[in-house]
Amino acid sequence: MRAIARFVGLDLRSMRPNAKYMIIPAVVVVVPALLFLGPYMLIPAIAGLAVVSAPSSLFANDEVGRLDTLYTALGIRRRQVVVGRYATCLLLLIALTIAGVLLAPVAALVLGAAFDWAIAAALTAGSVALIGTFLAAGLPAYFGLDPGPVRVVASLLHAITLTVVFLGWAIPDVRAALLSWLGDANVAWLTVAAFAILGVLGAASTALSTRLYAQRDL
Repeated sequence: MRAIARFVGLDLRSMRPNAKYMIIPAVVVVVPALLFLGPYMLIPAIAGLAVVSAPSSLFANDEVGRLDTLYTALGIRRRQVVVGRYATCLLLLIALTIAGVLLAPVAALVLGAAFDWAIAAALTAGSVALIGTFLAAGLPAYFGLDPGPVRVVASLLHAITLTVVFLGWAIPDVRAALLSWLGDANVAWLTVAAFAILGVLGAASTALSTRLYAQRDL
């Protein structure tokens, strides 16, 4: 656990120099979501940065700084690198989701829009499950493949899928139906389901990434 915690610390420190570049995707994603989709969509829009931007940034830092060599020198085994990277992405997902939850009611107040915490809570659970699924599906490609177009395609697929979700929300009838369903949903069960999805898919994805990463010649 100590090695994994050390790795997460290295991950977060490696992101500091490039943190300013996160402003661009944040503006591109968050501003249209707020202006055209309403305050609720800030939650998945901000949380979505955990899958659209974070993995590519973390793995790019590894390759540019040849950090794999550093991890070996520090005695951090490959399996610990994999688990640590998943832990970093999970922490980023949680932090960005919390940011979205905090900003959504503020945006609603500024815009004079209605805001229902029950809907926001249900949407948060669904958002975590969806984006967690994207992370579980996409991270093995980063661990198993060298830098190249396949990684870019993986990020683009997640971005396209989120865009489709947002476009669906923009349709008034679809939005009304979803708001009605979210308002009536059992938030406790949705939360349990979200964590169950994260647990099962995360474990399977971690096992696959560990196997793929062990086979790479770094």
